[in-house]
Amino acid sequence: MDSQTSGASAVVKGTLVKIPHQSTWVFGLVTAISIPLPSHEQTPDEQRFAEVLLLGEADVGTDPATPIRFERGVSFFPSVGAQVYIATADDLALVYAKRSSSSVRIGTIHQGRSIPAYVSPDRLLGKHFAVLGTTGTGKSCAVAVILRRIVEAHRNAHILVLDPHNEYASAFGDYAEVIDATSFELPYWLFNFEELSGSILGDVTGSEELQREATALAALVCRAKEAFLGNTKKASHITVNTPVPYKMSELLSLLDAEMGKLGHGRNVLPLQNLKTKINTLRNDSRYAFMFGGIATSDNMNKILSRIFRIPVQNKPIAILDLSAVPSEVLNIVVSVLARITFDLAVFSERSVPVLLVCEEAHRYLPADDRQGFEPTKRILSRIAREGRKYGVALGIISQRPSDLAMSALCQCNSIFALRLSSTADQEFVRAMLPDWGGGLFDFLPALRNGEAIVIGEAVPVPARVRFDTLPPEHMPCSKTAPFSEAWQTNGAGKDLLEGVIARWRTEH
Repeated sequence: MDSQTSGASAVVKGTLVKIPHQSTWVFGLVTAISIPLPSHEQTPDEQRFAEVLLLGEADVGTDPATPIRFERGVSFFPSVGAQVYIATADDLALVYAKRSSSSVRIGTIHQGRSIPAYVSPDRLLGKHFAVLGTTGTGKSCAVAVILRRIVEAHRNAHILVLDPHNEYASAFGDYAEVIDATSFELPYWLFNFEELSGSILGDVTGSEELQREATALAALVCRAKEAFLGNTKKASHITVNTPVPYKMSELLSLLDAEMGKLGHGRNVLPLQNLKTKINTLRNDSRYAFMFGGIATSDNMNKILSRIFRIPVQNKPIAILDLSAVPSEVLNIVVSVLARITFDLAVFSERSVPVLLVCEEAHRYLPADDRQGFEPTKRILSRIAREGRKYGVALGIISQRPSDLAMSALCQCNSIFALRLSSTADQEFVRAMLPDWGGGLFDFLPALRNGEAIVIGEAVPVPARVRFDTLPPEHMPCSKTAPFSEAWQTNGAGKDLLEGVIARWRTEH
């Protein structure tokens, strides 16, 4: 092995090397180094072996030592005994160069800190992506860098971020429409029957009583929709899943009428239980996003316009703060949002490509089939499989990849893997991408904050990348409590508790 500046001793895991072959230079990444017969003292005759993952090739330029036009893939493998060279700075710049004019910078390459790292938005979004990393490794900042660079270059994007911890509200400034608990609106009539039944009744599997309540609810929803539409042609084509408005007060009136017909026998009990459950949710301020508003109107256009930025109005990102949504229905709300994202893409015939970013994705796409809400898993899995055909991209963000459904994660053709401390998570990522070999992923437990192993369609070749540092005003909000700072003062008194209790009682 040779280089103009250093010898074989400079080669480490992750080093980019090049090998001459006929009229091309073949490039590869060192994934492992071994010394079969180590000696006590290093000698020139000591043999060292490097395992190299071949990545692509470049043509020989006018200067035989200068490669040009790098492309992924290898036409012919180098011959045995060919000389191996450490890639120069110019070689690194060639291999990691922009793939297209639409590519955006996200950071720098580990091997050469002056060399920008680019991703191709079309390749990143066309086949989905995932950002994985242990809590505290800079995962949210990485997501913010990726999205900010995309919208800086594409001002008419349509991006919906599902934010369960209110991290991103301040990260994008004027680029984002922030929808928080005070302005979030997702009326019950936009829910399909599985979602509405799940919100009101919970899991009805295995309970005859709950199934009777569900049957009654389905019939009442259809009748309430027909009453709202009146005697029109539209009323004859609706189903329990058609997203048309209806008044909950009308549904309850129909429910009372049915109860009156049945008198006081056992048959009326499911209807009484159903009425109680509906009224409980309507009177709970945490469900105001579903049942709020005095009048019921067909404002579906307004709701979709705000969530999906149609028109964009200089705010290509919608940050949906889900931190105030009750945990009992969070998965159901995500199901509704994912489903209307997919339906919008289908019925708009790909005229509005949308990126759906799911933070804490392991909540909605759990590896354990017994966990989660089945419709949520079903629609997100469908987006993962079929979304690209209709113009829906999926961004999966998780600090617990081993808890994610592998079937969905395997659909992500670009992976940003930040530091992973858990052995289970490391092995999961390795198992998901066996063709890349274990060497590259040996870096996972040793990466610095803000560094990631990036592989897949979005980048020219696999790389260890240092994400650009965002200014403080563009960074996601950290939720780690400043214990040492807070415990330096005695500022917590009875006045604080009075405010806390008042808010506690108001929101429950």
